[in-house]
Amino acid sequence: MNTLDYDNMTLDGIAVVLQFEEEERTLIEGIENSQWFSVPNVEEKIKQYQEIAKAQMARQKIEVSLSMQDTNKIYDLAEQFQKSISNLAQEIIHRYLGGELVEKMYTVKFGILSKRMF
Repeated sequence: MNTLDYDNMTLDGIAVVLQFEEEERTLIEGIENSQWFSVPNVEEKIKQYQEIAKAQMARQKIEVSLSMQDTNKIYDLAEQFQKSISNLAQEIIHRYLGGELVEKMYTVKFGILSKRMF
């Protein structure tokens, strides 16, 4: 079996053998050229960034109480569009906040005017 001598190969040779993408090649070149350095108190920094990530994740979670009628409509729409409830709700909110969904007026039975989202 023929083994490769990575220690004596050029970066380009290693990149060809391992099929690196351009971004990976750039990172390796940066490391080899001493453009990267160790962070002091690395464990402390890891904990700091983990806390930031946890806070961001908690901030993204929103709970909403819906009527049974609205819940059933959402489940029906999700099934119709073959999406998860979460993805459908996310898309509706995103489109509404982006101005794609707007209130339109229409008349219902008995001449009562009401609003509806489209």
